[in-house]
Amino acid sequence: MVYSLLALFAALLSYFFFDIVIAQYFHTHSFAFFKTITYLGNAVPYLLFGLGIYLLYRKKDPLFAKKGLFLIFAIILSGIVTTLLKITIGRPRPKIYFHEHLYNPQLFQFKAAYWSMPSGHTTTIFAAMVALGFIYPRYRYFFWIVAILVGLSRVVLTQHFLSDVIVGALIGSLCAIWLHTRMFDAQTQ
Repeated sequence: MVYSLLALFAALLSYFFFDIVIAQYFHTHSFAFFKTITYLGNAVPYLLFGLGIYLLYRKKDPLFAKKGLFLIFAIILSGIVTTLLKITIGRPRPKIYFHEHLYNPQLFQFKAAYWSMPSGHTTTIFAAMVALGFIYPRYRYFFWIVAILVGLSRVVLTQHFLSDVIVGALIGSLCAIWLHTRMFDAQTQ
């Protein structure tokens, strides 16, 4: 709960004080590494991996198979929450800011150019990496590093403002944690 409040506070600070400055800096610079790593935020490979876990282990190890479903559901849940928020908030992407100087939300938008908040790639990668951290706890720090790098790539490539990425990270993480609690922690009580 405390981390969630800190993340929301950081997102608000970024929105009011840092987003535009950071976006302007990266708008004039290019970083090839981030053009590649940003693709790790696509959901399909993680959904297929989760499905593979489920299909391979559903008879041999039903608990591990359930972890595959957990990965799938964490990504789907975070994706639904993110899409609803994107449409509702209607925040212009940095490219709209640079061309039309629109920065503030334009509520209830159905155009992707106004779906900056929260970052979908960031939501996906954080949901997937937090879920994978529960499945493979030994590698959780590696998964966090991957998630952070993908989130940063969205800012560096000026696809999102920093506050969009912070909120996306929060949503993805919370969806995975909440779902893990519902699917697994209840069994141990």
